[in-house]
Amino acid sequence: MKDYNAYKAQTELNPEQAAIKEFRQTEYQRKFGHTAEERINQENPSPQGLFTVQLQGLARKIVEQASNLTNEKKKGDIENAEYAAKMAVLQRSVGELGGFSKAVKNAMTSYNAALKNGTLSYGMDQFNEGVLQGLNKGTVNLVIDDDGRALLKGKAENPLEGEFDVSIYDVPNVPKVVNKIKPINLLLDPLAQGLGLDKNGEPLMIVDKFGNKMFDSGPYEQHQKEVLKFASNALKDLGPNGVRSYLADHMQYPQTQVKAMMEDTSFSDPNGIEWDNRGTAEAYASIDEYIGNKYNRIRKAHPETFAKFAKQRAEKIAAKKGVPKEEVAVAETATVVPGQTPEVSIAEDVQIENQPFKPLPPPRLVPPGTTEEAVAVEETPGGGVDVAELIKKYS
Repeated sequence: MKDYNAYKAQTELNPEQAAIKEFRQTEYQRKFGHTAEERINQENPSPQGLFTVQLQGLARKIVEQASNLTNEKKKGDIENAEYAAKMAVLQRSVGELGGFSKAVKNAMTSYNAALKNGTLSYGMDQFNEGVLQGLNKGTVNLVIDDDGRALLKGKAENPLEGEFDVSIYDVPNVPKVVNKIKPINLLLDPLAQGLGLDKNGEPLMIVDKFGNKMFDSGPYEQHQKEVLKFASNALKDLGPNGVRSYLADHMQYPQTQVKAMMEDTSFSDPNGIEWDNRGTAEAYASIDEYIGNKYNRIRKAHPETFAKFAKQRAEKIAAKKGVPKEEVAVAETATVVPGQTPEVSIAEDVQIENQPFKPLPPPRLVPPGTTEEAVAVEETPGGGVDVAELIKKYS
């Protein structure tokens, strides 16, 4: 993903996202769009209230079953082994009821808050969201099966695929909410802008193959390990739900594609890097591309190198005019007129790996009304050189 626009990512929806948005708006209106009269004159209790009643009813049913088993054992109507086995099932059901109660209440609180605040991610699996809406509407309920096990059971709706059956026995499988993550540029831009720079924000000094000192933040490929480490840590911090949001809300992948990628586990990318799933690998590739596009390589000559090549330029100009080389090496001073900056160019045939150079700051200016001379002298192996005056003299 070379370009990223946070506003477009939130407003330009693909067809699947548009369907999910409509699905949520309908539930929002059903859940929160009541008038004052409707709120104070309810025809039925809320599904959340019904869930609490169901939970209490199931708990009483388990207590009654346990009491009946105990009475049967006292009467000798049931063997010890059968009694122990059935009591174990009831004890497990008690634990499951407690687990379901906590998980469902937390999930519903989170879902309704996110629905109300508009923070639900388009990366949320729509089967999971369908279950949470089913709990909201009362079409998915907590029940006890014929073997005495607690489960969530009922019907729910997926806006992309229609109605489906729900049968959840394990508490960890109760769906969790997936919220949107913040715009990715807030996370990635600072890294892209700081690659290859020191603590003062200046490019690092290097020596090129010709022995010239340079300030260079380096090619982007030079920072691959740093980017990989940063991206890996960022994706780990985001977690699977954060990756889902990244893919759907920011890369704008359709929900069905996000689902397929996140469920394609133990994935190896083309570079041989192992990822938990293909979705995380895709997110890393996108981060790498984004940072690479944002990265701006900074290159400029070290003052010594600039002076060295400026002197070479002056010597070349002098040679064309027949001026002895040793005369060029003599330091001279020049009065600089305020407002004028001498131009210095570097010959195309000078070897410095074809890298562009940024000129040094202009020489100190002499304030009007003074006779002090401004001198721009750089120390080089050939002695002190007034760069501007030499080029002016021999051009």
